This record gives sequence, C-alpha cells and structure tokens, in this order.
Amino acid sequence: MVTHPTHIAQDRCHRCGGLMVREEIREVNQVGLRCVMCGEHIDPLILEHRRKMRTPEGVRQLLAKSEKAGMN
Repeated sequence: MVTHPTHIAQDRCHRCGGLMVREEIREVNQVGLRCVMCGEHIDPLILEHRRKMRTPEGVRQLLAKSEKAGMN
C-alpha cells in the first residue's frame, strides 16, 4: 500500500522550474516527487526536515539526531 502525501502539491521544481512527476518510493511505501529535468527529489521526510530547519530549535534537534546516529 502506497501512502499519498497531501502536503506535496507542487508541479514545478524549485531548483530549475522543470516538471515534477510523482514517483513511488517502494522501500518506505510512499510517493514523492522527482524533477524530470534536474533529478531533484522531494518526499515527506525531506519536506519535514526542511520545515524543521526553518527554526533554530529544529536545527538543534536534527543535529542532535545526526550526532547520535553517527555514534552507532
């Protein structure tokens, strides 16, 4: 079963302006978007990280998680 993110609603790439097409990500059963011109890929996890990176607290949380992952 593939989940369809409702918050991915753009049809143009933010990098190059190319066409974004839906792309199934089978490993995590989700749908993301991929630009047919430059290859930019957007999925719900990428969007969540970008949203968090807009706040200082979000940056601290993501950096703490990445440091923990590096220790394992």
